[in-house]
Amino acid sequence: MRDLEGKTAVITGSASGMGLAFATSFGQEGMNVVMADIEEKALRTAAAQVEAVGASVLPVVTDVGDEASMDFLGEATRDAFGGAHLICLNAGVAAPTVPMETLTVNDWRWTLDVNLWGVIHGIRVFLSDLKAQDEGHIVITASVAGLTSYPWLGPYNASKHAATTIAETLHAELMETGSKVRVSCLTPGAVATNIGDAERNRPKELRNEDAEEQSLGDLSEFAETFAGFAKAPPEVAELVLAAVVEERFWIETDDSYREPIQQRHRAIEQKAAPPARGMILSPYIER
Repeated sequence: MRDLEGKTAVITGSASGMGLAFATSFGQEGMNVVMADIEEKALRTAAAQVEAVGASVLPVVTDVGDEASMDFLGEATRDAFGGAHLICLNAGVAAPTVPMETLTVNDWRWTLDVNLWGVIHGIRVFLSDLKAQDEGHIVITASVAGLTSYPWLGPYNASKHAATTIAETLHAELMETGSKVRVSCLTPGAVATNIGDAERNRPKELRNEDAEEQSLGDLSEFAETFAGFAKAPPEVAELVLAAVVEERFWIETDDSYREPIQQRHRAIEQKAAPPARGMILSPYIER
C-alpha cells in the first residue's frame, strides 16, 4: 500500500512501546490514526503526542480480547473516518516466565485473550471491509517466540505461534482469491517496551490469588545488558512502515534469531528433538 496520505490506520496496544511508535510513524505519513489501548490515561497522553505530529487521532479505550469492545472499535473507526486501510494488531502481554506446571488457568486465559483473541477479533472486525474496498494491509505482531520455542514461555509461545500461522493462513487466502489486501507478520526480538510490566493491565478476574511467582530468566536481571541490544520502538516502526509500503510479509527486527530458527527447521526436517535451550534472550547474551 504505497499511498498512505489521508488513509486511516488502526493500531492496538498503541498507548506505549511499539504501538505508539507505529501511530507516530503513520501519523507523520499523513494518515488518520485510531489508537486503541486498555489503559485510558496512558492512551490520552499518547494520543496527544501523535496529534502533535499533525495527525488526526481517535483514541478508543479497547480490550482487544473482548468481542463487544472490538466491535465498538470498528464502529468508532467507521463513524470517524469512514473505515480503515491499515490494521496493526499489536497489543500483547507476557505471562510469568515459570515452569509450565506452575502456570494457572488465569495465566493461559489472559495471555491468549490478548495475544491470540486480539488478533482474531481484529481480523473479524476489519477484514471484510478491507476486502470489499480491495485495498489495505494488516500487520500482525507475532514474535521470534512464534518461530522458536524457548522454555518457561508456554502461553506466550503458544499465542505467538498462533499469531504467526494466522498471518500465514490469511496471506494464503488473500493470494488464492486475488485480493489486493496484504498481510505482514512482525517477528520482533528484543525491543524496549513495557511488556515486562504487562501485569499492570491483567483484569482482576484473571489475576492469581497467590501472585508470588518465581520467574525464571526475568529481564530485570539483565536490564543493563538488555538496554544495550534492545531495539528502540521507533526503529521497529521504520521497518513496519517500509514493509507496508513495499508489501512484504516478514518483518524481523534483527538477525540474532536467524540461526536458532534455522536450527529448529533443520530439526524438524531431520525428525530430531527441538534444539532451543536456556532463555529466549540467549542469542543476545551469548554472542
